[in-house]
Amino acid sequence: MLIIIGERINATRKPIREALERRDAQFFIEEARKQEQAGAHFIDVNAGTDAKSEMENLPWLVEIIQDEVSVPLCFDSANEKALERALKVYKKKELIINSFTAEEAKIKALLPLAKEWNASIVGLAMGEAGIPQTGQERMKLVDRLLEAVHRYDIPEERLFIDPLVIPVGTDSTQGKVFLETLRSIKDKFPKVKTVCGLSNVSFGLPNRRLLNRTFVVLCLGFGLDAAIIDPLDRELMASIYAAEALLGIDEFCMKYLSAFREGRLNT
Repeated sequence: MLIIIGERINATRKPIREALERRDAQFFIEEARKQEQAGAHFIDVNAGTDAKSEMENLPWLVEIIQDEVSVPLCFDSANEKALERALKVYKKKELIINSFTAEEAKIKALLPLAKEWNASIVGLAMGEAGIPQTGQERMKLVDRLLEAVHRYDIPEERLFIDPLVIPVGTDSTQGKVFLETLRSIKDKFPKVKTVCGLSNVSFGLPNRRLLNRTFVVLCLGFGLDAAIIDPLDRELMASIYAAEALLGIDEFCMKYLSAFREGRLNT
């Protein structure tokens, strides 16, 4: 089953940034609850307006949200100081930290936290030179990510690799590159999970939701394990239920049938 990481609490979005500035706790509680009710398995929490405010905002968000939902959180930050503060107030057993790169400074800053707190962690297929344009170059960085988690004795099962989605509006080959890299990761490292920020694929193009829901079906066929998405997008979620049923991921189509009975397929 695709692991759904609800993306809506992200400080790069204007309503989220403004709610953070006015410390609107109820706003964030409602956002988290809506995402859980829509099918999110994790709630992503991103407070990264700037490094200084993130140190205050991330633990504040974690404290107010964690007791209001039954699902665990995903801490969306590469700021180790903000993460340390948020980890100290986090009560749930399960957690994803998003993310580190193949850069040695990021490895040394974030993997000890993942190890200490027994957290899963997202590794991005990028290094000092940014995101490679080819799948072969990204796989070289994936090898470095695996070497890093082994160095810190973090089980491969707790690593989510993000092959990184580049908008097809800027390079029309990048959807195919992502899918091929995804398959290579699953073939080479079967214990490792894969994840992506799905909606990046459609950035800058019209009718983004059409592209997003088509892309998620392709990604599922290539072995994607988790996606950072908006679970309130009913058409996107319906496409996921349908793809899982058709690919045999959803045994006896039980999840699809439950979604139908609950009216989740009515788009």
